[in-house]
Amino acid sequence: DWSSDVCSSDLLSSLARGVVSDAAAGGLVVVGITGSSGKTSTKDLIAQVFADAGPTVAPPGSFNNEIGVPLTALRVTDDTRFLVSEMGARGGGHIAWLCRIVPPDVAVVLNVGHAHLGEFGSVEAIAQAKGELVEALTPQGWAVLNADDPLVAAMAARTRARLAHYSLTGEPAGDLRVWAEHVRADDVQRHSFTLRAAGAGDDGAIDCAEPVELQGPGRHQVVNALAAA
Repeated sequence: DWSSDVCSSDLLSSLARGVVSDAAAGGLVVVGITGSSGKTSTKDLIAQVFADAGPTVAPPGSFNNEIGVPLTALRVTDDTRFLVSEMGARGGGHIAWLCRIVPPDVAVVLNVGHAHLGEFGSVEAIAQAKGELVEALTPQGWAVLNADDPLVAAMAARTRARLAHYSLTGEPAGDLRVWAEHVRADDVQRHSFTLRAAGAGDDGAIDCAEPVELQGPGRHQVVNALAAA
């Protein structure tokens, strides 16, 4: 029962909220990730990228519930620059609750599928719950949305934040745009592609084309890599 779990973790969540609030005042950037699938793989990719830019905290495995999210946040120290928080849900309001503990500066929504359909009742209800992540953003934040998933792309209307879209099928719309060109696979299904990015980011105008070679197998990893980019 979610409500019972919340009551039993009040102290944990309060401690985590305080740690994140203090760190945010010192410049911590929080990235929240949700989706029906691919959260953990994408979280790992993002954490690897950010680790090159500064000390990064990310959850082990799939620590994405009312216990795992605050436990991960409590690993933040004065030196931490980035917190990557994977956020799951078993019903409406769960992600909104997690966002009150770990308010995101960047919200990444990967997809809306049929995982936990029995608990939510409909795909539309899943989309409503996942979209709570982008609703938690301020106007200075970034909503990173999968342009190839109509239910995710529609979340643009639910946020005040700036919009970054990524796509496997061509250049999407948005303030910041990331997409893949020349996608190809080797004989064990490790994919390579040209990463394209355009638009205006926090550091000014962006227009780049970079080769990427993924080490993990599967075309779905290209989509995860685009989200991370």
